[in-house]
Amino acid sequence: MRIQRTLFAAALAATLSGLTTPAPARADVSVSVSFFHQQLAPHGRWVSAASYGEVWIPGSVAAGWAPYLDGEWLYTDYGWTWVSDDPWGDIAYHYGTWAWADPYGWVWVPGTVWAPSWVTWAYTDDYIGWAPVPPSFVLSVGGYSGRPIVVSETRYVFVPARQFVGVRVSGVRVAPRQNAAIFRRAAKATSFQVSNGIVRTAGLPSERVAKAAGRTIERVSITRARTQPTAFAQGGFGNAKSIPVVAPKRDRVKAAPAPRSEAARAPREAPKPNATNRQPAKPQAAIRERGETRPAPKPQSEKAEREVRPPAPVQAHASAPKPHASAPKAHASAPKPHASVSKPHASAPKAKPQSGSRPDTRKHDKKPETRKHDTKPETRKHDTKK
Repeated sequence: MRIQRTLFAAALAATLSGLTTPAPARADVSVSVSFFHQQLAPHGRWVSAASYGEVWIPGSVAAGWAPYLDGEWLYTDYGWTWVSDDPWGDIAYHYGTWAWADPYGWVWVPGTVWAPSWVTWAYTDDYIGWAPVPPSFVLSVGGYSGRPIVVSETRYVFVPARQFVGVRVSGVRVAPRQNAAIFRRAAKATSFQVSNGIVRTAGLPSERVAKAAGRTIERVSITRARTQPTAFAQGGFGNAKSIPVVAPKRDRVKAAPAPRSEAARAPREAPKPNATNRQPAKPQAAIRERGETRPAPKPQSEKAEREVRPPAPVQAHASAPKPHASAPKAHASAPKPHASVSKPHASAPKAKPQSGSRPDTRKHDKKPETRKHDTKPETRKHDTKK
């Protein structure tokens, strides 16, 4: 009988110890800022804040929103754990931290070290409040239990102490205008413990919470928080002596290649305007073609020159009498001037050729007729005609 009781007690102890043993950290979980970039991009936007570098801004949040507001607190194997209602809460509330950055408001600064929550506490007998630790926060490989980290009172979210555990915070939050009065008389605490390379959130005594709630605070499994613990080594701090809550700035810059590459691709698309610039080449070609056709009026100018230029008989008169026989054909196009020319020849040599047309004047300037009258070829022709 005693043996049965002993065996039963041993089995019960083993069962209870199994329920309270924290779940081991998964070694196959990949933790990197670049991975967070990909996962959070659909739920917000990444920007570069001058004070913090590459940060993430959640989308579709209500006015007056603050981190650690849409969700509830649970007391798990790893301490006070935040259970978020946001689809991105498994990253932004367990890695990195939040900061207020003008003009964006609340922004998330990436980190690769896991914790149940990254908050600092302020509490009284009636109220419990918390705020994100600043990006400058650093803990050692053994944890942090130094002076409380205190931030601006406006950054805290307060709830009644009796409604702290297992209650949706957004429904019981104290009006922010009461923060100053509560904050002045509140005790401040910041504490993180480290076991097997995994951070645990402390600082707020569970006994105080149980007293305010009037009931025992049940410790639950981390699996209920929909998050998986990871050790320092998985976040890239295997041999480090100090652990920053946010990733080094150089790592955060390297982790954002996608937005930078898209911005860099914009100049590569510049050839499109070049393609459009080729279209004006058609008018230029047309202009060239028109330039080639512009010499077409030249024949007209040549014709005009031919009309103004003396007829071919000018050269005939300047030559021997034989070419003069073709003169009537050239003068046939202009019979009137030719008739005026024949009259002076028919009259006495004293008659001046000025009464003739311009071509006759040019002939007399060249003095071809003088030679003809010397040879008297025209006298013979006129004699024969008579």
